[in-house]
Amino acid sequence: MRQLPLEGVRVTDLSWQIAGPTCNRYLGMMGAEVIRIESNKRPDPYRERVINNFINQSKKSITLNLGHPKGTDLVRRLAGLSDIVMENFACGVIERLGLGYDELRRANPDIIMLSSAGLGHSGPDMKQVAYGTLIQCFTGWSSLQGYPDGGPEIGGIWTDPVVGMLEVFLINAALHRKWQQGEGQYIDLSMAEATTMLLPEAILDYSMNGRIQEPRGNRHQAHAPHGNYPCLGYDRWIGIAVTGDSQWEALCRALGCVELLEDSRFSDAMARWKNQDALDRALAAKTRDHDADELTAKLQEAGVPAGPTLAVDQLWTNTHLRERGFFQSYETEDGTIRDIPGVPWRFDGAADANMTPPPLRGQHNAYVFEDLLGLSKPEIEALVEEQVIY
Repeated sequence: MRQLPLEGVRVTDLSWQIAGPTCNRYLGMMGAEVIRIESNKRPDPYRERVINNFINQSKKSITLNLGHPKGTDLVRRLAGLSDIVMENFACGVIERLGLGYDELRRANPDIIMLSSAGLGHSGPDMKQVAYGTLIQCFTGWSSLQGYPDGGPEIGGIWTDPVVGMLEVFLINAALHRKWQQGEGQYIDLSMAEATTMLLPEAILDYSMNGRIQEPRGNRHQAHAPHGNYPCLGYDRWIGIAVTGDSQWEALCRALGCVELLEDSRFSDAMARWKNQDALDRALAAKTRDHDADELTAKLQEAGVPAGPTLAVDQLWTNTHLRERGFFQSYETEDGTIRDIPGVPWRFDGAADANMTPPPLRGQHNAYVFEDLLGLSKPEIEALVEEQVIY
């Protein structure tokens, strides 16, 4: 694999916010030429935030006013030179702009188009507008998040990035089909369906047993001890997950609490699970005297699954992540060197991921409008004056 898998693939990117840009970041890193269409008329609110350094890498940027018919005409022309068109506007917007799938197929019969909306593009709820946090509530995810006896909470799985990563798989599957059969296709992705896909246990438990699962904090439905325990220092914790008797014995010996091995409340897996409140109190009394990193090393050496909970700044200095190459460095337009999480794949002998800094808004106007679409400089100047290229 001396070349990246998507070299030669071009993406017309109409997406914004987080989900679509997350997908296209990965497509760009896999070698695709991602041309992001932005506008000064309606800027993406996330461009001016720190997250822009992460989700908009490895792309090109042009500016077009989609409220002007000449702007949408240029999008159609660009789609005619592309393999993929991505959008995640509210349901119906892309059709009103004259850029729906049927319209784009006239420009490119083999186009792959992926449209993502909160609740999809069919059904009685399709016009409901939703961000990721609302999708968590709609799907029931928030009812499982949090601690027992607490109310629903926002958190846990973050809908937008998950949807973006699912889109990567869908796009690659569609490309594979196109390369095998010579056909494009339309993909209608519901963010709610993508999130529901991550709740199989809760859905099956209700469907088969009539049980409604509730939040359980950090506890496991079968194993104990399973949770975060306090350590030395302010807000320092260690995660411990014991899945069998041998790990339980190793944990007690490593913590110096072998007396718990003789306690009938913790004699086997079921007894430990039934007496988790007492078990967690006993373990917390021991872990709070230990440094989280030192205890992690000691427990792992003893064969007990354990790890420190890390704040964001601690992730950046984590030795394990550094040695695994979790972070990659790149140089921004102003010469600053940034470290940022890289790609979640590794192939021996493969080309490095295509990592470039997020583009400035409209940075590649000249390349796209002159080189790709063949517009003359006077034509471009006139379109800038009309605020079409804007």
